[in-house]
Amino acid sequence: MFTILHTESSRGWGGQEIRILKESLGMLSKGHRVIIAASERSELYPRAKTAGIKVYPVSFVKKNPLSIARTTSIINRESIDILNTHSSSDSWIATFGAKIAGNKPLILRTRHLSTPIGKSFLSRLIYEILPDKVITTGEEIRQRMTKLNGFDGNKICSIPTGIDLNIFNPEKTIPCLEKTGFYIGMVSVLRSWKGHEYFIKAVPEILKSIPEAQFFIVGNGPQHENIRNLIKEMALGKKILMLGHREDVPEIMASLDILVHSSYANEGVPQSILQALAMKKAIVASDAGAIREVILDGKTGFLIKSRDHHLITDRVTHLYKNPELRIKLGERGREMVHRNYSFEGMLDRIEALYRQLFENKGME
Repeated sequence: MFTILHTESSRGWGGQEIRILKESLGMLSKGHRVIIAASERSELYPRAKTAGIKVYPVSFVKKNPLSIARTTSIINRESIDILNTHSSSDSWIATFGAKIAGNKPLILRTRHLSTPIGKSFLSRLIYEILPDKVITTGEEIRQRMTKLNGFDGNKICSIPTGIDLNIFNPEKTIPCLEKTGFYIGMVSVLRSWKGHEYFIKAVPEILKSIPEAQFFIVGNGPQHENIRNLIKEMALGKKILMLGHREDVPEIMASLDILVHSSYANEGVPQSILQALAMKKAIVASDAGAIREVILDGKTGFLIKSRDHHLITDRVTHLYKNPELRIKLGERGREMVHRNYSFEGMLDRIEALYRQLFENKGME
């Protein structure tokens, strides 16, 4: 049994924070002790507490000795075996806290996004020199780190987020949206690089071929007002519904005919895409980050160039006119998730990594 500490300085709620929470619960179910350190003002802190995970309130302030001391205290008090950091501020604070702690835990850094990493010595310090291992959520991210930054590929491994196939089960899930047309949606945090504007700009063109189409934007985030204003400016308020953050994602996915994911930067392997594949949904996704690892063009969905609403229109219309193709893509998608991206498989790979690192250090 390992005692694992996850640290997260982000206050938002998206795929990264969701993975931390679900991974923690999964490891608890496998018999490990799991603790989370996060800001009291974050979304993760109360959610983890409600889920029954032990949570410490920590304000990760860079260059603040008190933040480092707080983390060191937690590591010593809880006899932490494995520290897993997730964002920039908590990685700096917690890593240095671990280095001066009485017991020296293994240090892992999980890299969730494909955002470019600086090429300074400090970047090399936090991604290569100090951690024992770096986990990425997609092979594309790992390759970028080795090719563009020159990091040691042996210290980086890709473990994409797994999907619970019992929860995302199309045979057992009842749609939550009353069916009145052909449903097309986006499910993601409302951030600029998710590319909602291209989805919205495609709507008038799609309606010319699919008059009965209804569009849904699911999620919340900093771009909420900008997206709402664009919908208003284009007079699409009756055709595009913003549903906000939803906890009933399986039921949302079950309601859609097509999922569109129009990101143009920063992606790992998005959970919403894997969830839609598990629900046997046809997908039109832009070629950003590690998306191409799961959307194999013409096999598990359509992969298109980023920032091109005309291509969104073309592929969505093609899928509408070919229901047999939608079914075929959905079947292949779920089969791939079952084979390579199950939640249990993710936990097994992480647990195996922990054991390997301990054995390499002679700690077991």
